[in-house]
Amino acid sequence: MNSDLLQIILKTAASCNIPTVIIGGLALPAYNIARSTLDLDICIYIKNQEELDEFINILKKKEISTIQTPKINHNLFTVFGKGGEAEIWLQPCDIFHWDEKMVSSIQNFYSNVYVLAVEDFILTKLGRSDRSSTDINDILQILIANTNTIDWEYLIYRLKWVDLEKEFSEVLKGFKSDFTNNMRNISKDIWEKFKNKA
Repeated sequence: MNSDLLQIILKTAASCNIPTVIIGGLALPAYNIARSTLDLDICIYIKNQEELDEFINILKKKEISTIQTPKINHNLFTVFGKGGEAEIWLQPCDIFHWDEKMVSSIQNFYSNVYVLAVEDFILTKLGRSDRSSTDINDILQILIANTNTIDWEYLIYRLKWVDLEKEFSEVLKGFKSDFTNNMRNISKDIWEKFKNKA
């Protein structure tokens, strides 16, 4: 990960009053999960093409550019500069867009680095069109690490919002793997919390 590139993008977005979060593997430490990644994925909440163009032009002045022509209806674009590259997403997941509730639930991770609420981040992992076993494992680890802080009503609301309740139930079956007794107790607790709120 190129921290200089990350900081320039974050500061540029802040100067444009654009809500910005880190996503993907880079965000996992915010949810108490350790996994190293070299990918730099950032999601910005852009409301119109003019705002997007201004953001790109300011980045160019800071020697960060893209060879693409980003449009407001695209999913993402890649920027290059300061010895690295970053994917800048215009929506948190390829199957859903930002909404005001999601923006208002953004959490400060540290300094000027922000992340999605844990419930919304789970949704980005679950909703990926190319969801992998790594995404499912991430979801299970996030649930375990955050079982006492997850807002289950909000998570259920979000699952219904994108019609992913059935997929979430299937992921929870991953807890039936051969875990220790302690892990079985945690997984039973998570399953009951989900069922009680669903």
